Amino acid sequence: MAYDLDILLVNVGGTRKRVYQDLGGEFAAVEPPFWAALTAGYLRKCGFHVDILDANLLNLDAAVTAEAIGRSNARYTAIVVYSQQANTCTPIMTGVGQLCRAVKQRDAAVRLILTGWHPSALPERTLREEACDMVVQGEGFYTLRDLLQDKPLREVPGLWWKEGGEVLRNGRAANVADLTGELGDVAWDLLPLAGGGYRAFNWMCLQDLDTRNHYASMFTSLGCPYRCSFCAIHATFGDRRVRYWSPEWALRQMGVLAAQYGVKHINLIDELFVFKPEHYVPIAEGLVERNYGLNFCAFARVDRVDAMSDDELRLLKRAGFNWLKLGIESIAEEVLRRAHKGRYTRDVVRRVVRRIHDAGIDLCANFMFGLPGDTWDTMQDNLNFAMELNCAFPSFFCAMAPPGSDLYQEALAKGIPLPETWTGYAQQGYDFLPLPTEHLSAADVLAFRDYAFTAYFANPRYLRSIEAKFGPAARDHVERMTRIELKRKLLGD
Repeated sequence: MAYDLDILLVNVGGTRKRVYQDLGGEFAAVEPPFWAALTAGYLRKCGFHVDILDANLLNLDAAVTAEAIGRSNARYTAIVVYSQQANTCTPIMTGVGQLCRAVKQRDAAVRLILTGWHPSALPERTLREEACDMVVQGEGFYTLRDLLQDKPLREVPGLWWKEGGEVLRNGRAANVADLTGELGDVAWDLLPLAGGGYRAFNWMCLQDLDTRNHYASMFTSLGCPYRCSFCAIHATFGDRRVRYWSPEWALRQMGVLAAQYGVKHINLIDELFVFKPEHYVPIAEGLVERNYGLNFCAFARVDRVDAMSDDELRLLKRAGFNWLKLGIESIAEEVLRRAHKGRYTRDVVRRVVRRIHDAGIDLCANFMFGLPGDTWDTMQDNLNFAMELNCAFPSFFCAMAPPGSDLYQEALAKGIPLPETWTGYAQQGYDFLPLPTEHLSAADVLAFRDYAFTAYFANPRYLRSIEAKFGPAARDHVERMTRIELKRKLLGD
C-alpha cells in the first residue's frame, strides 16, 4: 500500500472544557505541542515524511479528528500525550481514549501509537485500556525511528505491544545524550504559529493582553535532578540527569520564532531553566546582543535563585525574562521535607522574592495545599504568606498524585482514593479529586484551595498593585477571571 506520510503526530483536541471549565474560554493558555514538533524535526532529520495535526488548537472533537487522521494516509499515527508539564498531562487522557476509539471505529487498520508523559508512567495499563496498537515508554525518539525503519518489534527499544492478547515489552530506549547534535531543529513550520491561534498564559501578558496570541513554548534542557514527591517527570526520563541543548541551538530557535513567526512571548518549559549558570547566562547574553524584544518566563527554585548574583538577575531582566515561575509550594518546613522539596525558611523566601522584584522581574509563584502533613493552620499560614509577598500572579494548587509520581505509588500502597476518571486529575476540572492529608479530607483541601484563589485575587491591595503596574485593562482582566466560579463535584455542585 502506498502512503502519503510515514507518520502523523497528533495533539488531541476537545479537552479544554473538561480540563478548565469556563476558564478555558479566555483565561487558559493554548500551548503549541512542542514535543510533537521536536519529534517531527528529529524524524525528518532521519529521512522520514512527517506531519502534525494539532486538534487541540483547532478544537476538533474525536470524530472530526479521526476523519482527518484517515485523510492523512499515514503508515503510523502517534498521539503525542504531552502538555506543559508531566503533572498536567493525565487529564487529557479522557480525550485520548475517545480519539483512539473513534479512529479504530472508522478504520481498524490504522496503526495507532500512544507516546508521552502519561503512557510512559502507565504503559501496560494504557495498552490494555485504550484502543491503540502500541505504547512508547520514554522519550520516544529512538523508538519511533526504529519503528519507521521497519525493525522487528522485538528489537524496538521502549516499545509495548500486544500479540494474541498478550502484552509484550522491550527495555527502555536510551535517552538522547547529545540533544543538539542528534535531534536537530524543531519543526516549527509544521505548527500554525503565524496564525495566532496559540495563546500565552494571561499573567505573562498583563502588560499587553492584546498580544497573547503571538506565543510559543520550548525546552532548552530536559530532565530534573530533584525528586519532588508530587512530580511525575521521571516516569518519562527515567533518571535525574539534566541534559542541555547548546546556547547557540536555543538562540537559533528563538530567533526563528521571532523573525519568521512574529512570536513575542516564549514560555521556557524546562523543569529548571535557572539552574546551571553555564547554560542560562550565555543564552541571556545572546538575547541581549540580538535584541529580539521577546518576553520570557522560566521555572526557578528558591534555593537556586538564592545562590544567584544580583548581576545575573539583572542580566535575565535585560534579556527579556520578565517572569519567573517560582515553586514556593509551602512555607511549612516539615511539609517541604516530606515532599522532598528542599528546606528553606520564610526569611529565605522573602529575600529571594525581594531580590527578584528588585531586578524588575515579576513572579508566578506556586503554592500547594494538601501536601502530606498539611493542616488547616499550615494551609492558612501558606495563604497568609502568599498575600504578604503579593506576587503578581500566584498559582494555587491542591496536592495530587499524578501517575508516575511517588505520591501515586504511595496512594496505591496505602489505599488512598484516586480519581475514577482521568479528568479527575485536572486541577480546574469538575470532578477533580486531590489527596487528603492525615488531618484533612480531600474536600477540605479543595474547598480551601478555591477559597484561597478568590481571597487572593479579589484582595483590594493586590488589585491596586496590578492596576498600578500593568494598567486598568489588566485589573479588569483579573477581576473578570475571579468572577468565574468553578463547579466541583466533590463539593456537591
